[in-house]
Amino acid sequence: MLSGHPDAAEFERELMMQDDASALGRPGVDRFDIDALVDDLVPVRRLRMRDGLAIALATMALCALAIAFSLGVRGDLANGAPNWMFILRSATLLMLGITAAAAALSSATPSVGGARQAFWKWSLGFAAIFPLGAAFVWVSDFRAIEGARSALDPAYGMQCLQMSTLCAAFVGTAMTLWMKRGAPVSPTRTGWLVGLASGSLGAAAYSIACSENVVMYIGTWYTLTIAGCAIAGRLIVPQVLRW
Repeated sequence: MLSGHPDAAEFERELMMQDDASALGRPGVDRFDIDALVDDLVPVRRLRMRDGLAIALATMALCALAIAFSLGVRGDLANGAPNWMFILRSATLLMLGITAAAAALSSATPSVGGARQAFWKWSLGFAAIFPLGAAFVWVSDFRAIEGARSALDPAYGMQCLQMSTLCAAFVGTAMTLWMKRGAPVSPTRTGWLVGLASGSLGAAAYSIACSENVVMYIGTWYTLTIAGCAIAGRLIVPQVLRW
């Protein structure tokens, strides 16, 4: 009945394609060539968290060397007999920096499970002994007020804040550039962690030149440095890592 209709042939072809189970999608539109897609693939080097961590630690080490050459090294450290407070301070900063960096860098390579990402919380809790200790000394020992004048004097601790923050900027930049190659699932959380890690590692780099062993000084200026870097990381890093 439709043989004489000008559109009969086109109509019959459409009916045949609708009955053909092998015809998927719209003809000529939804089909694609798998071989052509494979030919366009380019090998990409796998991201490894340990590589990013090595970059962060290497950047910190370079900052520490620059500080050692420009500002010198603590006398007790140069003599090979570091004060116990320096050892405790440096170990705490390194522990917090490494665990926070591992958690941040791990977010660039999402995977099942995340036990290692919780270690930074324990490190942060341990590091809190310095600001809490400073607050305790301030409240319980009125004689500490006289010593706190120098510890809290901006002209006295500004070098700590400036140099530690400068080192943190280099470490944080290196970490962020490395993570741009990955796919951070939570840029906001990653920003906090990058700031926390870079602030801790930057402070650890400056620590070799800092001669202060007073808990009031450490609990004030080092805490300000790390807190400020964490806030900066929260504000800056998510903008850079945005997909």
